[in-house]
Amino acid sequence: MLTGFDLCRAAVAVEGISAPEQSVLMVLAIMADKQAQCWPSVAMLVAKTKLSERAVQNAVKALALAGHMTRTERPGRGVIYSLHPRIVCTPAQDAPVQDVRPAGDAPTPAPPAPNQPRTTKPKKERERGSRVPINFAPEPASGSITAAVMAEWPPGTLAEQVEHFVDHHTTHGTLSLDWQASWRTWVKNWKRFNGQRANHHQRRGTGNHRSTEMADAYRDLGFG
Repeated sequence: MLTGFDLCRAAVAVEGISAPEQSVLMVLAIMADKQAQCWPSVAMLVAKTKLSERAVQNAVKALALAGHMTRTERPGRGVIYSLHPRIVCTPAQDAPVQDVRPAGDAPTPAPPAPNQPRTTKPKKERERGSRVPINFAPEPASGSITAAVMAEWPPGTLAEQVEHFVDHHTTHGTLSLDWQASWRTWVKNWKRFNGQRANHHQRRGTGNHRSTEMADAYRDLGFG
């Protein structure tokens, strides 16, 4: 007797039956136990196949007449369906009534686990980084180069540079994995370019303008 996957495969291979009959036969095959038997109610077959009650009843009668299953009445206890799909749909020749006994009650399946909320960002989003926070505040480590440079700034320079930093990266749509590290780079570039500008003025005199190349690079970084 066919069971499990072979039973479902045999049910799919049946030819010459209607779509409702195919649906009912497949549901019965899926629900069958190791003896190729099952005993669902008509209401359950209606729910599983999405067919009307009359369509299910007609399909069951047609499948039994064609010899694809045997239907055994149990007074007061429902019906047992014994499956034996026939590849070619021809009426069964007086199929004998089988003496069947229902298998033990199957255990109730555990309910599906609830979907867990996502606590991490997608990999691509983590790799690309995030935009600069509007309320960004630097947190330089004590004794670092960044802290030393910021300590030398005149009053008001820190707030001015933070505003330039946020505006620059917001305007350019910059993404960063670590905005504190980006700030440290900003401060180091500020120191480097201001040192180059000071040396340039010493060589050319304070009244001369910066070179075009230096001015462009300085403005690109948002310091000009």
